[in-house]
Amino acid sequence: MQSKAITIILGLLGVYFLIFHSDPFPFNHDAIGLPPIHDVHRIFGVILLGAAIYLGWKSMKTKTQN
Repeated sequence: MQSKAITIILGLLGVYFLIFHSDPFPFNHDAIGLPPIHDVHRIFGVILLGAAIYLGWKSMKTKTQN
C-alpha cells in the first residue's frame, strides 16, 4: 500500500513538473519572480515519471510472483 502511494505521488509530481509548472498555472517561475528556465524541470518531471512507472511495474511484478 505504501509503495502505491509513493508511485502515485511521484507520478503526480512528474506531471506537475512537465505540464503545470509553466505560465499560466500558479506557483510557476514567472509568478514568483524566478527566471523562466523550464527545461530543467521538464527533465526532472520525466525522471519522476520514469521512477513512478518503474516502481509501479516492480510492485505489479512482485504481486504476480506471490
